This record gives sequence, C-alpha cells and structure tokens, in this order.
Amino acid sequence: MKQNFLIFLKGILMGICDLIPGISGGTIAFITGIYERLINAVKAFSPRLIFGHREDFKKLDLIFLISLFLGIGSALYLGSGIIKYLLENYSGYTLAFFIGLILASSRIIFTHIKNHKINNRLFALLGLTIGIFLVFIVPTDVIPTLSYIFFGGFVAISAMFLPGISGAFILLIMGIYEFMINVLHDIRGNIKYFLIFTLGAIFGAFSISRIISFLFKKDKCKTLYFLLGLVIGALSIPVKRVLENISTEIVSIPLMVLYLILGIALVSVITKYQK
Repeated sequence: MKQNFLIFLKGILMGICDLIPGISGGTIAFITGIYERLINAVKAFSPRLIFGHREDFKKLDLIFLISLFLGIGSALYLGSGIIKYLLENYSGYTLAFFIGLILASSRIIFTHIKNHKINNRLFALLGLTIGIFLVFIVPTDVIPTLSYIFFGGFVAISAMFLPGISGAFILLIMGIYEFMINVLHDIRGNIKYFLIFTLGAIFGAFSISRIISFLFKKDKCKTLYFLLGLVIGALSIPVKRVLENISTEIVSIPLMVLYLILGIALVSVITKYQK
C-alpha cells in the first residue's frame, strides 16, 4: 500500500511537469527511478492480449500503471486551473518562463548525442528549418476538430519516450495547448475532447514507442540531432507570441527576462538531480 502511494506521488510530479512546456514527464520518471519500469509496463500491452494469453496478462504491471496514472490525472486536473489563470492574466511572463524551460531542455537532447560528425549535424539543420517553417503553416487560431485533437494526443505522448521533449510543448507548437488546458480544467463540459485526446494518447503510446525504438536503433545520433533542431526552430512559435504580448500589453521586459532565466535555472536543477 505504501509503495503504491509513493508511485501515486511520483505520478503527481510527472503530471505537474506534463502541464508545462519544456519539462518532460519522462525526465521526472527517470529522476524518480521509474522510467524503465514505465516503458516496460507500456510495452507489455500487445495485440496478443486480445486472445487472452495467460502469460501475457501476468507480465502486465497494472497496479503500478493505475497508481501512476491516477497521480498524473490528479495533477493535470488540479494544475490546469493554475496554468489557465496564468495564461489569461500573465500570458507574456508565462510564455517567457516556458521559453526558458524549453531552451534549457534542448541541452538535455544535446547531451545524449555521442557522435557530432557533420552528417549528423545536417539533420539538426533540417529539424531547425522545419521548426521555423511551422510558424508559417500553423494558423494562429486553430480549429480544434476531433481528428486534430486525436492527433495531438497521439503525438504528445511521444514526449514520454524522448529525452528533453515536452508533450505540452508539442501541443503549443500545434496551437492547441491552451485549448487542452481548458479541456482539463472543465472535463465534464468537454468530455468528448478529453476522451478523443486520451484515445489518441493510448494509440500513440503503443505505436510511437516502437517507432522511436526503431529510429534509435537505426541511427540515434541523427534522430536526436533532428529533434534538437526541431525544438530550437519551433521556439519561434512562443517567441512570436511573446513579441505580440509586448506590443499589445503593458509588460516589463526585464521581468520577462527574469522569468526566462528562472525557467533555465529550474531545468538545470532538475538535470542535476537526474545525473
């Protein structure tokens, strides 16, 4: 019972970080010592379970997953209200803090790259180009269709398996971060969006984990360099929004810089504990 409660608390920590663009819930899982157990627990689910193989059911770590996801769900539900308030009332400062988090998180990706030859660095340039290009192809006002929300859940869950990538940042790139914060804050009123997003995340967890595993085996360095470039390039999206806030709201630029530095410092502290 005590062990399950500790898993629940670790889930709360992961959920808090999953709400914030820049800090990956997977990183917190690594720091708290449950990363490998989580990956193995997710991978244990396979199509063979449909046919009722007893040995496959024995491999499932259900109590662990239930305890963990109850903690994550509780944090997402309670924390979404705080994030919603900050974005509505202190949008510029909040986004500046997020940018600091994301900038520092990109360093985590870089530390996982072992080979820095020119061929690998070219993939960073490709990722950077695509990331910057997203500013022009992602509309300011995204229409949250059910299929788009499903895809958002499908892609965002990949952050659980990637170092330095935040699922919330992926939603921010897609233009549905604030929409999903509102969904979490009022699940009853947005139940269909919540269920579709969850369904997308479930499908993503089973398929994305295998895709990432394949790419890492194929060429981990090129994959990570591409992700690094993509993260840095996609930063242009929140930066654009911060600049819009400066021009439309009365904000203190030094204070925004301070929040950006705080974001960098927070990730640095977390990384130190991870090591």
